[in-house]
Order: sequence, then C-alpha cells, then structure tokens
Amino acid sequence: MIALVALGGTRLLHGSLVSRATDTDVYGVVGSLIAITTIASLLLPAGVASAASRFIPYQHGKGDEAAARAVHRFLDRLGLSGALALGLGAAAGATWAFSLDTGRAAEVFALAVAFAVYSMDKATLYGFGRITPYVRLELGSSALILLATVAVLVLHTGTYLLPLALGYAAFAVGARLVLRRDLRGRAGQHASGGVGRREVVRFVVLACIGTLASQGFLQGTQLLANLFAEPGQVAYFAAAVTLVAPMYFLPRALGLALFPAMSRAHGAGDVAAVRRQADLSTRALLVVLAPLFVAGILLAREALTIFGSARYAPGAPVLQLILAATFFAVVAVAAVNSLSSGEHVHVPVLAAVCGCLIGLGTVALLGGPLGAIGVGLGYLVGTAVTAGGPVGTAWRLHRMPWRGPLLWSVGSVLGALGVAAAVHRGGVTGGQRIALDVTVAVVAAGLAALLLRRHLASVLTLARQREPAPPGEGERKTVTLVDSPTEGNGG
Repeated sequence: MIALVALGGTRLLHGSLVSRATDTDVYGVVGSLIAITTIASLLLPAGVASAASRFIPYQHGKGDEAAARAVHRFLDRLGLSGALALGLGAAAGATWAFSLDTGRAAEVFALAVAFAVYSMDKATLYGFGRITPYVRLELGSSALILLATVAVLVLHTGTYLLPLALGYAAFAVGARLVLRRDLRGRAGQHASGGVGRREVVRFVVLACIGTLASQGFLQGTQLLANLFAEPGQVAYFAAAVTLVAPMYFLPRALGLALFPAMSRAHGAGDVAAVRRQADLSTRALLVVLAPLFVAGILLAREALTIFGSARYAPGAPVLQLILAATFFAVVAVAAVNSLSSGEHVHVPVLAAVCGCLIGLGTVALLGGPLGAIGVGLGYLVGTAVTAGGPVGTAWRLHRMPWRGPLLWSVGSVLGALGVAAAVHRGGVTGGQRIALDVTVAVVAAGLAALLLRRHLASVLTLARQREPAPPGEGERKTVTLVDSPTEGNGG
C-alpha cells in the first residue's frame, strides 16, 4: 500500500502540475502520449510480468528454486526484446498521430521502454518475495519523478514525459541490482523452468490479450476521445484516468500480494486456501470501497477543480462514469487472481475481450451524439462485462456467499450516478453548489455504509479467524498465503 500510494500519488501530482502549467489542449496531448506508452507496455511486457508473478512463486511452492530462476531467465529475455520493439512502435505511432518532432518522439520511446521494464521487474520482485526492496525502490523513483517534473516546469523545457521515464528507468536499474542475489546459482535445465515453454508462452499471450482488453480500454478512452469529443474535452479523460489511480491502491496492493500467493498455493495443491482468500478479499472490496466510490462520484466536480482548476469542472460527468467503471474493475481483482493462478486463466481473458468489444460498440453507437459522455458510457458498459465474467465464474465454482454484498454495493454505486445526474440538472452554482455536493456525498456515503454494515461485520469476523472456514468442496488442508521466513527470500 505504501509503495502504491507513492506510485499513484506521484502520477496524480505529475498530472496536476503539468495540467496547471499548460492549457487543456496541451495537457490532452500529453495524456494521450502517456496512454500510448501504457498501451504499448500491455502488448507484451504486461503478459511477461503476469507470467513472472505466476510461475516463479509456483515453482517456489513446489520447492524448485532452480526452476524459478530458469523461468525468470526465459521471461526476462522475452520481455526486454519486446519492450525495445514496442518502444519503437509507440514512438512511430505517436509521431504519426500527433506530428511529433524528434525530441518528443524520443521521449515517447524512452517512457514506453522504461515503463515496460519497470512493470516486469516489479512483478519479478514480488515473485521472489522481495517486498521491502520494492517499496524502497518505488519511493525513491517517485521522489525522482517529482523532482524532475518540477525542474522541467521551472526550466520550461516542455519535456513532460521525461520525468516519468527517468523515474521508471531508475526503478528498473535498482530492481536488477536487488535481484542479483536471488538469481545466482544454477538454473533449471529447461529454459522455462520445467513447466513447459509452450505453457509459459500460452499464459503470456492470454495475459497480454486480457490486460490489453481491460487496462488498455481505460487508457484508450483518451485516444477515443480524440475521435468523438471536442479537443478541450480530451483533457477531461486524461484528468479522469489520473484521478481514478488512487482508487486502485487497495485492490492493486491486494492483487500484487494475492496472485503470487495463490500461485504458490496452487503449486502446493491447496485449493481451499485460494477459495478462502478470494471470498474474503472480494467481500472486503465490495463493502469497504462502495461508500468511498459513492462519495467520489458525488464530489467529482470538486476533485477536478482541485486537480486542474475550474476549467476542468465541466468534465465531472466523464469522471463520474470512469469512477463507476473503476468500481466494477477493482472488485473483480480477487476473482480474476483466483482464476488466473489456476486452471481457468481463459475466463478473465474471454471476459475482457468481450467487454472491450461491447464497450467499443457502445462508444461507436453513442460517441457521435453524446461526445465525451458517450465514450464514458462505453467504458462503463465494457468494464461491467469484463468484471462480471470472472466474478460470476468464481461465484459459481466455489459457491461464494456474495449475493447480498454484491447487490447492495453495485446498487449504491449506480444509485450515486443517478443522484449525480439529478444534482447536475439542478442548476445550482458557486458556493451553494459546493455545499450541496458535499452534503449529498456525505449523506449518500453514510447511507451506503449503513446498508452494508452487516456484511462488513461478517468480513471482519471471517478475517479474525485463524483457520479457514471449511469449504463446500475441495481439500481441507490449509497453507498460509504468505512467504515463510525460512522459504526463499522471506516475503
């Protein structure tokens, strides 16, 4: 959580500083270029990172350290070559789309490569249980990004992507120094750690497709806005994508911990522990995050004003739709990890592809008449489909007790969208509008918490249990889902 707050807070501050130092048109282009580099990292490096988080701890669960090193060696070579190729592709595509000069194209290339390697090395650190060094590296690279951003703005160089590239590159260098001790020694005879190179490559491909269809869709909203919205409205999407980053702190921290832990449990043959963690995590996300998202949706106008000044306030409906979609995305984290770490990796991938296609179809249908709102609605619809597949599958496979918290949480968030639309049509402005928004947000969030209080108490009771509750089916053997201090590097 500490590391991810630093990461998200840094991106938030970087975006706020740049948006205030430029106009909405310039910031819209900067946001689009960042989106291009992020999408490039999803084409291969994200799949490699996901494979590292799965197969390295899986081999640890089997007690085969040499195979874990072999998995890393194979994935690292694959990922580095892909990062360089995708960096060149991102620079070429951005140059064509936005008529960039050589210097700005070089920034795009540097950021695409640095972010790709950063993503892979972060997953490797988690795979080998090197959590504390990861936190230190994240904090250090975040400080470097902010210092470089201030320097760029003070010197008026216009190189707004360079601070991000420097920070992620510094993280990657530090990560490889940290991992030297873990990678010493004999690697397994097979380049893919004995699990079958075809199996590893298949997982990488599926992970790339799923990640591109889900996370790529979010970043792609900024590019779609260039087609369907006015130039000034493109900045609303750049601001919205930046502002929803804090909402991913808890679920991303949970996912970073759960995925290697569940993979290790699968390697040890402990299905019951996977089920319990998926159940507890999903219910906790539903009941804890729903009131926060309700408040965020109803305070979207104020958040945009603080972020980039009153010029961004008209983008509140866009941010509200992105926030509602983000809620669907984050509550599915545990279900996605439970399926992807085992035999059902295809389920999240198929759901993400279907969600992306349905979302793009909605954008094509509504983007013309509704502009930016149509793009936001398309993302909301697509994300709901993407999240529904894994949640529904995990619910059915393990007979999860999710009906109550799911209905009340989703109802609260969708209800907040309806209330926000009604308040928007009220015509209140100025200080009265701020007072109205804050009052409505506090009341609505309190009501959501009240409706979910019984389910929250149930989650707290389950979390305090030292032993898992007996599952409906499967094995009863339990294994702690954290690294033992005597195993590997001690998570």
